[in-house]
Amino acid sequence: MAPKSGFMTPKAIANKIKAKGLQKLRWYCQMCQKQCRDENGFKCHLKSESHMRQMVIFGQSGGKIVEEYSREFEKTFLQHFRTAHKNSRIASNVIYNEFIADRNHVHMNSTKWVSLTAFVMHLGKTGKCKVEETPKGFFMTLLEKDPNERLRDGIKEKKKKAEEAEEVRHAKALSRQVSRAQRESGFVAEDGGGGSAGGTEIDRGAMAGPLGFDLKSRSLSAPSPSSASQAGSGNVLLSAEGDGGPGGRNDSGKIRKKSALDEIMEEQEAAKRRRTVKVAPSAPPRWARSGIIVKIMAKALKSEGFYKEKAEVAGVETDEGGRHVAQLRHLKTGAVLKVDQAQLETVIPKEGGRVVVLRGKHEGRGGTLVGVSAKRYQAEVEMGGPGGARSWFEYDDISKAAK
Repeated sequence: MAPKSGFMTPKAIANKIKAKGLQKLRWYCQMCQKQCRDENGFKCHLKSESHMRQMVIFGQSGGKIVEEYSREFEKTFLQHFRTAHKNSRIASNVIYNEFIADRNHVHMNSTKWVSLTAFVMHLGKTGKCKVEETPKGFFMTLLEKDPNERLRDGIKEKKKKAEEAEEVRHAKALSRQVSRAQRESGFVAEDGGGGSAGGTEIDRGAMAGPLGFDLKSRSLSAPSPSSASQAGSGNVLLSAEGDGGPGGRNDSGKIRKKSALDEIMEEQEAAKRRRTVKVAPSAPPRWARSGIIVKIMAKALKSEGFYKEKAEVAGVETDEGGRHVAQLRHLKTGAVLKVDQAQLETVIPKEGGRVVVLRGKHEGRGGTLVGVSAKRYQAEVEMGGPGGARSWFEYDDISKAAK
């Protein structure tokens, strides 16, 4: 009587259970990808027609096929190692048993390594793993990085170097702009070389008594200009005991002679006033002009996505405070912005690109960029058309011309 549909005999169930787990490696044929359960089955498979056809293919290029299986075995083994035990030190037998748990893996008997020890030593010699031989066997630590991780690290390193170079270049450019503005505006910082407290010898004999603080009440009448200035400095006067103050009158109404300490204090006050007197700098010169490409360096626009972005100058206006405000058109989005000239930076194009001279005797003229000198922060420009005169300019004196 035939069994009912869906019903399995005990023999069929036993065969299914036997085929579920891993079988012995010596009874596996990698070329046919067939696992046999016993030696008799493996012998029958070796005499089969399908296996014979695969052996003919293997005989034509056996070395190439073994090498391909070896590369695939090593690749999948390292991928499992990288996924399961990325930063661990683990026994080679443990990780190998985990790896072969997948029935569809490339078996070691089809590779060029005859044993696990030979494969582990190969990984250690090639620098992909750190191999340690101990009484308990070989222990391995992964050294090779994931290719995607190496690519990400390379991109991050390049980006970091580019940002550092940009910051250094921007700092040097700002320093040159400041020094140029000071030279053109005639800014002079006077350094008062007045006498210091240690530069003049104090005549102690000229003082009437020991030093002290005179906190006597002043008259309620309107103070004189000299007394008002002294009162504004703190209403505490350093003087000799019994005097009304430096250069003032004592209790008897006689004019007191200035002591050496009073003269030193007056010289220090005069030197301080001289140091505060500076020539007011004039407004910075205007270099931005229509028809050039500039880079926006205003950090206030970072949240809007315009920081370190390039824009075309459509026009320049000067406000009442002497600032030069440029009207910009963002190259990517077409947005219209107004940014102070001090927050802009010139753009150097590639070799062969068109530039506009912003300062000097060639101001306003166009030219072609021939080359740059990164050490000197200068660029060589061929004025006019081909064959014109060539001149060197600072990076801040030229900028890329708009199309």
